[in-house]
Amino acid sequence: MLKHLRSIICVSLAACALLCGCGKSGESQPETTAETVAQTTAAATAVTTKPATVDTPANVKRYDFLSIKQKTDEINETFNKYISERRFKGVVYMKLGNDFEYLSATGSSDSNNHKNNSINTRFYIGSLTEQFTAAAVLSLVDSGKLSLDDTIDEFFPDYEYGDSITVENLLNMTSGIPNYIIRSDISDMAADLHIAITDSVKDDNSFEENKEIILDWILSQELRFEPSTSFESSDSNYYLLGEIIASASGKSYEEYIKSEIFKPLAMNATSCGSDEKLALPYDGREEGEKLCYSGVGYSACGIISNISDLLKWTDGIFYDKILSDESINIMRTATDDGYSCGMYVSGDRLTASGRCGAYSSMLSYTTDKSEIFVSLSNYNYSDPSHLRGLFRKYLSKYSAK
Repeated sequence: MLKHLRSIICVSLAACALLCGCGKSGESQPETTAETVAQTTAAATAVTTKPATVDTPANVKRYDFLSIKQKTDEINETFNKYISERRFKGVVYMKLGNDFEYLSATGSSDSNNHKNNSINTRFYIGSLTEQFTAAAVLSLVDSGKLSLDDTIDEFFPDYEYGDSITVENLLNMTSGIPNYIIRSDISDMAADLHIAITDSVKDDNSFEENKEIILDWILSQELRFEPSTSFESSDSNYYLLGEIIASASGKSYEEYIKSEIFKPLAMNATSCGSDEKLALPYDGREEGEKLCYSGVGYSACGIISNISDLLKWTDGIFYDKILSDESINIMRTATDDGYSCGMYVSGDRLTASGRCGAYSSMLSYTTDKSEIFVSLSNYNYSDPSHLRGLFRKYLSKYSAK
C-alpha cells in the first residue's frame, strides 16, 4: 500500500497546490455561520453518544472497484473540489481496493517560514491517541504484567472509587469517571479543558506539574454513574491508563509505547512530544490550545504523528504480531455501545476521530484494508468527519450491486 502511496505523492501535491493558496497569510476566513459558531463554542456537557460518523451495518459500503479505477481522474477532481470548497487545510489520504488512492496536502505547516503541509508533516492526532494507549495496555496484559480485571486501586490507592473500577472499565469507557476535557458536541469540533482546571494548567508548567493538576482533579470527582452500568466517552479514562502503563511496565508511558508499539511498526515519525516537523496551529482558540501544553494530552490525546505512520499502523496492528490473537480480537470486537479500545467498531470497520486545539484528525479503515480514510489538520475550521461523509456520499454511485 505504501508503495502505491509514494507513487501518487508528487502528482497529488502538485494538483493540490494549484487548487488552493496553501496557507497564505492573507487567506480569507470562513464565513460566520451557525455551523462555524457550533464548531468553536464548547458546551459544558459530556459526550454520551456515538459520533455521527460511526458506520452502522446498513451503511458499511462495498464498492465496484473496477468502475472506481476507470473513473480515477473524475473522482480526484471531485475530491479536490470538496477540499477547496470546505477550506480544509491539512493532509487527506483515501484508499479503495488495490487500484485507487487519493492524496491531498493543503495549507501551511509554518506560514511564517513559508512551509506547506506535506506527507511528512506531523500533527497532534487527538483522540486517535487512545487506540495506541489501548494497544500498550493489551501488550502488558499479553506479557502478564497487567490484567483487565485489575481494579485501579492498585495504581491509585487513595482513590475513593478505585476498588470498583477495573482496567477494562477504563478501556471501554464504562467507569463513570467525568471528563477533564469538555467537548462541545458529538462531532468533536471544539474542546477545552474543564473550567475547574483551565486556570491552573499553564504553558510554562512542567510536564509533571500539569499532569499532577489533571490527575488530582480526575481522582477527586464523583462518578457520573456506577461502573459497568453505562457508557460515556471520557478522556479521563485514557489519561489514567497512561499512569497504569507506566506503573505496570516500570517505564514512562512514552518509553513503553515507543518500544512496544511504535518501534516494532517502524512508526519513526510518531511521538508523545513536539518536534521541528510539527505543523503549527492556526486560527485556533486560545482556550483550546491548552490541550497541547506539556502533560495535558498525555495518553488521552497527546500523540503526534503523520499520515505515513498512521498507514503503517493500519498495515501492522492486526498482522505484525505485536499483540496476541486474543488481544487483537479484543481490539476488533465492539461492546454493546459499538466501542472498543479507542475506536468505534461496525462489522470490519474501525473509526476514530479527534480534536486537540486547532488540530483535528480522523482514521477509518476496514480490517482487510479495502477502504482507508486518514485525515490530519492544523486548521481550526477543518472538519474531517464532514469531508469523509462527502467523499463516501459521492462514491455511493460506485456501490457494488
